[in-house]
Amino acid sequence: MQNSSKKYVVDIWSDYVCPWCWIAKRRFEKALESFSEKDDVQVNVRAYRLAANHTPEPMIPALKRKLGNANSALAMMGTVSNYGKVDGLDYCFDTMMFGDTTDAHVLVKAVEDLAVKTRLVEALYEQSTSHGKSLFDRTSLAAIAKDAGVSDESIQLAWSSAELRAEMEADEQFSAQLGAGVPLFVFNNEFSVVGAQPEATFLKALNHMVESMQVDDSSPTGQVCGIDGCKI
Repeated sequence: MQNSSKKYVVDIWSDYVCPWCWIAKRRFEKALESFSEKDDVQVNVRAYRLAANHTPEPMIPALKRKLGNANSALAMMGTVSNYGKVDGLDYCFDTMMFGDTTDAHVLVKAVEDLAVKTRLVEALYEQSTSHGKSLFDRTSLAAIAKDAGVSDESIQLAWSSAELRAEMEADEQFSAQLGAGVPLFVFNNEFSVVGAQPEATFLKALNHMVESMQVDDSSPTGQVCGIDGCKI
């Protein structure tokens, strides 16, 4: 885990093709905004690929296959869409794609400026989830990145850097040790919250972090995606 000059660190593992991850991101951001010590928190974006080495395909058949039947997929998509609306997020499953997000994760790692990185992460979710933009084509990714303010130098670095790809793989290896799917939030490398939890749960975790309290294994688990599928 990287060092921080801030008092507190939250590491977030997610994938841009994870239906629950955008919702979890928005809920955590709302909790952080109301957190009394938000200026002392460093948030690190960590990589997790739900579909490493998987050829891109439309999201709906991918969900049907992973969840085992069409009814489960429809129920899951309906639940996600409804929760998304509450948080102001537009899920267009008809145009969403599922596949290996290596280039998207490495592109985020190539950006050093925190404000630009934050805009890029949000843009990757929004453009792929709401507007059907591809995260698997470098021309599409570059266009999304440029609109978010990413420099041409950073984009070229993403496509050429073996070191950044190794960082992505190290993120995945660490999360594998924790044995959890995504979204996954680790607070000060001491305890974790898994899933698209309510805003209040994230705020409670932030306060626990300040109090240096451990959350035991019985802590609640919200909606989560793993390599084998997404829970409703």
